[in-house]
Amino acid sequence: MNELVSKCRALALDHEPDGWPAIQMRDVSALCDAVESVVPGMDRLEDRLASGCEIRKQFDRWYLFDAGGDSVVSGGTIRELVINLVFTDC
Repeated sequence: MNELVSKCRALALDHEPDGWPAIQMRDVSALCDAVESVVPGMDRLEDRLASGCEIRKQFDRWYLFDAGGDSVVSGGTIRELVINLVFTDC
């Protein structure tokens, strides 16, 4: 994700805001997919928190624990935790 954002930012540096940069469609598609995944990720996180889950940072990693204390999903950042929650069957 960071590499994708970096590529898109580099295009912005090389071109005017209304310009027409040469851009690869796979990067545009990947960026759209990433943006669209935020909404379901936040919805899933909100549902999990409402059901008694909690987020804690342990050993330099963020964890989502269920109400019983079992780890549901984790990530090196909150962003990674949410992304992993989207792609985890839980």
